[in-house]
Amino acid sequence: MANVSTRVDDQTKADAERIAGEIGISLSTAINIFLKRFVANDGFPFNVSVPQKTVDKPIIDKTILDAAVKMAIADPENKGIPDEFTYLDPVTKRLITISQK
Repeated sequence: MANVSTRVDDQTKADAERIAGEIGISLSTAINIFLKRFVANDGFPFNVSVPQKTVDKPIIDKTILDAAVKMAIADPENKGIPDEFTYLDPVTKRLITISQK
């Protein structure tokens, strides 16, 4: 059995140990799994590339939103209080829906 030594920053090691522990394995076992997959795949067991720059796209086109607002204003049955409201959380970048039902 051979030993492998590597240097990694303290936070990465702590995070990796925590995640391995949550899975129920040691960090050594996690590293062994990675190395076995590395050998089986003749390289990384995942895609390694430079991340593409992403551009945030609006969820809805402004003209569509404007048209929907105008229709809601013109609707005589519109009571002004929707049953649901959905918005994009600026921190998590996830859609949040609030329902009054």
